[in-house]
Amino acid sequence: MTDSTYVFPPGERITDDSTGAPISGATIYFYDAQTTNAKTVYADADLTASLGTSVVTDSQGYPTTNGITRTLIYVGTAPYKIVIKDSSSNTIATHDNIPGAVVSASSSDVAVTASFPVVTKSLNYTVVKDDQNSLFKINCSSGDVTLTLPSAVAMGNGWCIRVQHAGSANQAILATVSSQLISEGSKSFSTGYALALNGEDIELRSDGGNWSVVSHTSPFIKVAQGIIPITDRLSAPPVSPQHGAFYLLTSSPSGAWSTFSQHDIVQYHGGSAAWVNFTPYTDCGWFAYVADENLNYQFRDSAWVPESATNSVAGTVKTASQAVQETSTATDTAVTPATQQFHPSSPKWWLEATVSGGTPTVVASYNNTSITDANVGVLTATIATDFSSANWACHVTCRGAGHHARACWMGVRLVAVRRSNYRSLLHPR
Repeated sequence: MTDSTYVFPPGERITDDSTGAPISGATIYFYDAQTTNAKTVYADADLTASLGTSVVTDSQGYPTTNGITRTLIYVGTAPYKIVIKDSSSNTIATHDNIPGAVVSASSSDVAVTASFPVVTKSLNYTVVKDDQNSLFKINCSSGDVTLTLPSAVAMGNGWCIRVQHAGSANQAILATVSSQLISEGSKSFSTGYALALNGEDIELRSDGGNWSVVSHTSPFIKVAQGIIPITDRLSAPPVSPQHGAFYLLTSSPSGAWSTFSQHDIVQYHGGSAAWVNFTPYTDCGWFAYVADENLNYQFRDSAWVPESATNSVAGTVKTASQAVQETSTATDTAVTPATQQFHPSSPKWWLEATVSGGTPTVVASYNNTSITDANVGVLTATIATDFSSANWACHVTCRGAGHHARACWMGVRLVAVRRSNYRSLLHPR
């Protein structure tokens, strides 16, 4: 489709300004705007039927192709100039720089370039109207950076910007004026919104009164992907929360959390409505990592459950320490070879020895450092590691018919065995 327009509306004639009488035989000359370069005009909208560079009127002052056949006059998109003269070549009127046809969006010679500038900010900044469509990369590595939005009312419906957290630490904070809201879905973040982690970004658009988040990109896989990073589990707000920090509510939330419920996740954004809550869906399976406890939680049924294994629920297993083994009451820990020995049911020390010529020799042992013949008929064994509990017993058996032995406690680490016709000594538990 050719962009064109007619010079005179249909039915328009060249007339005398004083009398209104039509001017017969007038000639209309066409030029490029602001020049004397003759310009070709046309009798059709497709600009294919040339009229040359001038047109003569008939007796009624109407433009014609040959002085007789009436015609419309068309030009293209370029501006132009006309000079009108009567039949005696007297100039009647001159008009210059007349706009040509309007360029349509479908024209092949039209190029439209959208501008989406990228702007980096490391200090607080107030956004202005000319920043429309800008991407603000907020370098908040050295401290929180606040980007104050203009009035959504003044910007009008559809005005938008994009903001990205581009720092290695701290928060990129968006602040509104006149108590205008920032909304995302059904949640309103009042006068503040925090981007907490590197790579997180949002696109904000004005609806003429407030601000809407029309897209939100999650942070990079810098923290656990798919796991909500929780600062702590609390029932009341902390004194100095960090922008963007998440907390998991325990029983009976109070203070600024009093309108929320146990198991809600809340996030701090500052402003008059500093806290925004998120309620998990029943059996949603959300995962959260509580930094203060170094523990993972999962939302099961209608509650947050620590990811620790029990005798009825699979989960994360921790290994037993010596103290846990000695107490022997835990049901959520796993026993390793290094700690199995500390359980009350396990042997703590045993020894097998032979005596020849009054000299004892260790045949096999566990947790024993030495054995000596302290006196006639008395063998003294030294235990390598003290028992941590005072409640223990020594059991001695002898091998061979007709032999007997008895043990007595001689000190912190010594066990003395009095023997009769002794061959070997065994302490299995």
